[in-house]
Amino acid sequence: MKNRSLFYLIWVMVSLNAPAQTDIPTLNADKPLEFTIPASAAFDLLGVTPAQVTKPGNIRDFKVDWSFASWRLKPNIAIQAQPVWELLYNRPKLQKYQAASKLMKTLSTLDISAGTIEDENLTRRLAVATKITLFRSHDALDEPDLFKNATQRFEQQQKSLLDMRRDLEDSLRKTPNLSLYLENRTLFLQQLQGIEAQLIALEKGQKEVITALANTYLKEHWNASFLDIAVGRSYNYFKDQLDSLNLQRDGLSVWVNGCVGLGRKWLLTGVFRYTTVSTPLRPSTREFFGGISLRYGSPKFNFFVEALNRDDANLFRFKAVTIAYGGDWRFSKNVMLSYGVRTVYGTNFSFKQLVPIASIACMMR
Repeated sequence: MKNRSLFYLIWVMVSLNAPAQTDIPTLNADKPLEFTIPASAAFDLLGVTPAQVTKPGNIRDFKVDWSFASWRLKPNIAIQAQPVWELLYNRPKLQKYQAASKLMKTLSTLDISAGTIEDENLTRRLAVATKITLFRSHDALDEPDLFKNATQRFEQQQKSLLDMRRDLEDSLRKTPNLSLYLENRTLFLQQLQGIEAQLIALEKGQKEVITALANTYLKEHWNASFLDIAVGRSYNYFKDQLDSLNLQRDGLSVWVNGCVGLGRKWLLTGVFRYTTVSTPLRPSTREFFGGISLRYGSPKFNFFVEALNRDDANLFRFKAVTIAYGGDWRFSKNVMLSYGVRTVYGTNFSFKQLVPIASIACMMR
């Protein structure tokens, strides 16, 4: 009996000295972190996104895109990631990111992507691209005041509970004899468990408050202004052998993609791309691509209409004009369905083609 009492005493003393797991939660605890789920630069370069005048923006996680231009199963898939963010700033606490220089915050938006498709001519194409955000009017993770009041209330309530637990531990340590200590053990454990349960509930509630504040902020600024610049290279490839690919260089592209929010429901977007095309079968050529898009809606549903032109001499000669319309449906914080229909016109605006396209973007969280 004496040995059992000694065992209980040691076990309780170890429990008293165990560190508390009560870190202050931040936005990283339960995110979304992005205003929108943008198309990967690789898919943008390959021209298989429903909207060719894509919404600029940046992700803070890994993402997978699928594109469908018909009901046939095709290898149209792209992956996207932000290496600087993942290596330096993807942490439970935001203080490191908020204290970073403007240059490092810009570098944290650098993303790389790679994608492969099979086009309507059954040609397999591959693209690799990198993109960086040069300007953004809002950044949810760089708004310390957004969570200031909620964090202060949390810290005060947490401190009160921690003080109660410390007082209980001190009073039990000062119990004059072992028999009295063991008599109060059951009551002590019940009180300690009650305080721990309140700490856990407090932390869970704080995470919900932070998430609600973040969601409200993102909804209010879903059409925030952005300016992206990207560069990418595309290839045609052929599977000559079972264990090798025959890559043929197709083109090198540089493009600028920007948007401006108009009120709370409108978004005006533009893109300009310059491409040099070089293949073994023909001499080097160049191509200009530009377009403008107008969107209306909310972060969950929005619709667009766009007009764009593609030419090998100058952007203001209407040789191949496309008018497209469609929209986005973000049916969860991590998944978005996009759809669009393109009507392609040739010289003198003669109708040439109708192309429906759908895609799914999935954040890998």
